[in-house]
Amino acid sequence: MTGESIIFTGKERINIASLLKDLTNTFTYEFWIKPSAEHQIDREAVVGISGTCGQRYVVFPGHGKQENEAGIGISIGNNGISVYEHTVNHLPATLVHLFLIKNWTHIALVYKNKTPFLYINGEFVKKGLATTKETLYASGVFGGSKYGYFIGELREPRVWSYARTPAEIKEEMNKSLTGSEAGLYIYNELKNNRIDGTRKNMETILNKYPVFIKENIDLLYRWGIINESQSLNLKDHYKMNLSRNTLETYTFQNEWYLTDVLFMFGCYRKDYEYLLFPVANRLAEKGVSVHVIIHDKSSPNLNMLSKKVNILFYDNLLREYNTHKKANKFFNSNMLRYLDEFSNEMGLNASQKKRLQVFYRIYAIDKVFTTNLLAKLRPKCVYSIHFILNPGCINAIKATRYPVKCFLIQHGLINPDSSGNHDFRGADLVFLWGEYFNSILKEKVNAPNTKVIGNPKIEQIRFDIKENSDFLSMPKTMKEKEPLIILYIFTGSPKQGYNTKNLALFFKGISPINNIEVIYKLHPTSSLDDCQNYIRQGHMEQSQIIKDGNTYGLMKQADIIVGDFSTSIFEAAALNKPVIQIFQDNYSEKFIKFTHVKFPEELTKIINQLRGDQKYFYDFMVNQQKTLFDLFNTIDGSTERIASYIDKLINGEGKSK
Repeated sequence: MTGESIIFTGKERINIASLLKDLTNTFTYEFWIKPSAEHQIDREAVVGISGTCGQRYVVFPGHGKQENEAGIGISIGNNGISVYEHTVNHLPATLVHLFLIKNWTHIALVYKNKTPFLYINGEFVKKGLATTKETLYASGVFGGSKYGYFIGELREPRVWSYARTPAEIKEEMNKSLTGSEAGLYIYNELKNNRIDGTRKNMETILNKYPVFIKENIDLLYRWGIINESQSLNLKDHYKMNLSRNTLETYTFQNEWYLTDVLFMFGCYRKDYEYLLFPVANRLAEKGVSVHVIIHDKSSPNLNMLSKKVNILFYDNLLREYNTHKKANKFFNSNMLRYLDEFSNEMGLNASQKKRLQVFYRIYAIDKVFTTNLLAKLRPKCVYSIHFILNPGCINAIKATRYPVKCFLIQHGLINPDSSGNHDFRGADLVFLWGEYFNSILKEKVNAPNTKVIGNPKIEQIRFDIKENSDFLSMPKTMKEKEPLIILYIFTGSPKQGYNTKNLALFFKGISPINNIEVIYKLHPTSSLDDCQNYIRQGHMEQSQIIKDGNTYGLMKQADIIVGDFSTSIFEAAALNKPVIQIFQDNYSEKFIKFTHVKFPEELTKIINQLRGDQKYFYDFMVNQQKTLFDLFNTIDGSTERIASYIDKLINGEGKSK
């Protein structure tokens, strides 16, 4: 063993590149290692997500970005080694070997035709599982990242562009190299690229530019506009920018304020109206001054709004403020020069430069629009969905002469991984549906202030479709009704990998069942074209596929709801419908809250029992109901609780007692 030790204390990393795109499917990692902490042991698999916590990544698995491309990673603790691969909804351990590491140990991981082979101290010990992906890349981030940092020492790290032979590994493991050996891809680079220097350099770079770049660096990373290897340590960035104001101590006693609450969507979707409109109505009934921005003039939900609510149409305001012309001028005069300089300094390619400019053109539109809107209304607070696609809105809200508080309402499931990513940046307070989601959000470094309040959307839908009757009255309806109606709800596109796998199980599971009718509800972001392959194969008929229909009307019509981790699955359970989740280790297990199946035979059996066995149905629904409080708190009264909290905050004891 030769060379100096590189010491990792659990916060360092060495960035060469997220993915080493020159090294595909066949390559070799070698190093001497002495870990000082254990890592979490996951079971071997070729699908699923398991490497998100408790890991000690000597090599962090870069994200493949495409479903059929993945980066590999190596986690090592003093209790063993695990090899992972990482891409969209995919982070399984393809090789796991438990052994005790007390002293310096030589590790060689050889990838040959997408299959990992492990050598310890020059001896072959294990063959891992071959990937299901078309392309595997070597990864170039050493020391860890958001899912776990290595703790220990590293010597003589080497990456080769070919599969090293056992003889080569054993012969050269105790020798220093010149750096000019054939096929040697990385050697001295690690010694010259310590992350502590990279982090300092990144902060120096960001401090040279206006705040609109630095404050959005996490989103530029999240949307893939800048690469991981070009980014600063985001956990440090989150901590640096985290604000925790105590809302209850703030008073709005100032003549600057003209109105009370402005409801704006940020990200608009028609079903999000159920999260805003009921609360707007209740506040207006309390005598609070309420304005709501309307994006869709034809939405049938407009009938839901009280006449006491002031309605403003988004398109009309855009024209009134001459938003696009002003935003274009602002972008060209105040942003473009800095973005060009930043792009060049960060080494962005042509595609990244274009996406960066698109991001900030939208930012300029949102900033100009929101600035004019706030200047006109001067509200005490804004109530919205989220602004991760509209960071210019947050910038405008935080730049008002007097504070305008930002309340956000949970709109979907919260990603349970340990990164800082969530959809509530800029919020002074987030209203959450249930304690389950609160526990997930609190684990994130940049967790905002939260209040568990319930779900006003489900409360309103329950009222609209009159599903307040006790679920125990449903067995007779299901048993006698022919045909049995099954609603399958998609998360994302039907062409995505986890959906194709789940659909294959579903098709096989329902094939032995007679007298059924299946309805497929597409996610709002997908289209009928995504289903053409299934239609050609005879698995679906076009008449079965619903793109824009009312999801909740379909739920009312259906007898059983089937899906994966769609928010609609959770909502269906709250609407007293039996739900079955298909789970094949292809998304986070933390999303499994209800009865789930991994095999077609399980699905067949459960559907038949729900249909024909009244006691089974009763027990099934009892178990399902037990989960709901943790997810949605007490649903009834959610709207009133939110409205009362806001009213009391902005008006002392509130305008209505």
